[in-house]
Amino acid sequence: MKIIDHNGRLFGKISVIDLLVVAVVVVMAAALHFKSGQTHTGVTVTEQPITFQIRARGVRSYVVDAIHMGDGLYDQNYSSGGRSLGTITDIQVERDPGTTMVYLNDGTVAMVDTEDTVDLLITVEGVGLVSGRNYSINRVYDLAVNSARGYYTRTSQFTGTVTSID
Repeated sequence: MKIIDHNGRLFGKISVIDLLVVAVVVVMAAALHFKSGQTHTGVTVTEQPITFQIRARGVRSYVVDAIHMGDGLYDQNYSSGGRSLGTITDIQVERDPGTTMVYLNDGTVAMVDTEDTVDLLITVEGVGLVSGRNYSINRVYDLAVNSARGYYTRTSQFTGTVTSID
């Protein structure tokens, strides 16, 4: 009796290809079992309070009236892990009337006063990871100075730039 017959079967009973498929599945199952059975070693990281300030220029008065201390702040375009970036702890009017950036015909940019608007400095306290000069709110939202983004609370929406992080 031959080991492999003319149909490519071992001892006339099982195909070589079938045997290879079974062997691959068994090896993958063993690797998965071994990987999931290992104890996870790692460094436990603790979240720290992070205070940052956002400057919002040219905010309309009805939006200013809708921003309240104690409101949660969210990012309009970037995921923050389903939680707020933090809680608004202070709102300061920096300039009344506010300013808006205008592109002039000669190709330059100027800051001009805008009626019925103010410039705000909003202080937010959140919780996240601090690693050197890298800040991460809710472990997924990277926070950086000079990043301009769209923010919202439950009653307002505005664009602001992060000016400082403590």
